[in-house]
Amino acid sequence: MICSGSGTIDVKVGSLVSYTVVCADDDPGQVNKLDMSHSRKNVAVSVTSKTSGSWGLSVGWTRTIAPPG
Repeated sequence: MICSGSGTIDVKVGSLVSYTVVCADDDPGQVNKLDMSHSRKNVAVSVTSKTSGSWGLSVGWTRTIAPPG
């Protein structure tokens, strides 16, 4: 999650994890990584922005675990 402006962003990855990112004008945000022992299908990702700036989120998987499908 990268962000600009001031405020917070709430991120929820299904029932696996949720966290809050604090955004500030001179801080680009944070990088979070979630390692899982096995793959999961149909995991909803939600983002609730409470910031005056902009934000970006990337979701992906590694080559060690095949993508779902």
